[in-house]
Amino acid sequence: MSLSRNTVLTAITLATLSTLSFSATAASTSVCSDPIQKICTDTQGQRADRAKYVAALKAEISAEAERNAAPRIEEMKKQIKPIRFIKRALAKLKIRNQEIMKSAKTRIGGFESVVTNNGNVQRLKNLMYSAIDTSNFSANSKVQFKENIKSIVIGNFADFLERTDLENDVLSQILANACGSDGLIDNAFATTIKGERYVLVCPGFLITLNQTASDSDRFNSILHAISHEMGHHIDNSKIGNDLYAPYLGCLAKNYSDRFQQTADDQKFCKANEKEPAKCNEKVALSHAGELIADQWGLRTTSIYLNEERYSSGDAEQMLTDSWAKLCGTGDEGIHPTGDFRIGTLMRKNPGINGFLGCNTSETDAKPACTFDGEVSASN
Repeated sequence: MSLSRNTVLTAITLATLSTLSFSATAASTSVCSDPIQKICTDTQGQRADRAKYVAALKAEISAEAERNAAPRIEEMKKQIKPIRFIKRALAKLKIRNQEIMKSAKTRIGGFESVVTNNGNVQRLKNLMYSAIDTSNFSANSKVQFKENIKSIVIGNFADFLERTDLENDVLSQILANACGSDGLIDNAFATTIKGERYVLVCPGFLITLNQTASDSDRFNSILHAISHEMGHHIDNSKIGNDLYAPYLGCLAKNYSDRFQQTADDQKFCKANEKEPAKCNEKVALSHAGELIADQWGLRTTSIYLNEERYSSGDAEQMLTDSWAKLCGTGDEGIHPTGDFRIGTLMRKNPGINGFLGCNTSETDAKPACTFDGEVSASN
């Protein structure tokens, strides 16, 4: 099977979730008072230690997989003629992935189950349904949103390789390469495979779940990332800009200076330099898919926190664990910076604020942006 050529491929360059529990070193710092300090600065040393551990683990898995794959690859070459070089490359990719997953499983028991367990997948979808139901979109829009979410397949790399025709489809080859030549890059994607809505989770992402202490911690670690990716199947590229106009308009009015302009944006803004509002809208639209997906992820997270009846301390811990890998990430013209996503989108989110009991005076006077538009900082 090949990827639909009409698909707008979306990716979160993970920018997903950290799986090590980060304890704050400054007790007075909180997500409410200073989310960048709490999530990024206070955890800097622990994140560095975790990165070293994960890098060493992946290197060990990759080396063992390479050794075990070598004889299988040589045998494969006897079966597939050199002229069929793409088919050979596909077969090699499948063999290496199989050996990577086998090697990983000997070190990390059950690490794939967080996305292959039907119960987990259904829980993720149910939370998205609740996020949709509690929104103020029209009844017809909610039905469409929920139908899209219901149809999504959440798969791993092995499943993706079985569903796609890498030999004959360039887009499939690009997506496979985005997981890395050994599949160990931390990535997750929303895409469409022959009309079927799909979320692909790379092996490298799943392997980072090793350091979680329990199945519930593993679920927590993928909640925002997967709900974000599912959100891409109901973002403006799928539904249109009109439904999201209040949200995108709020962002364009209040935060366009926080977004990096693409070359196309710069050309447009220069041609319309006397109409800054049009320029702001264009720049916000460049980032719209990621901004919308983050908002769906935040709605889902706040619903989950309430359903689980987390204490504010546990909620802060989950948010710290979930957002730490965004620290220091830049804006390439599609994804906003990690600082903006943490310090503005997450910190000002009414659902998160309400659960934590944040004092809105602790942020600047600019409003929160929701799917309904502006929410005053004084609310």
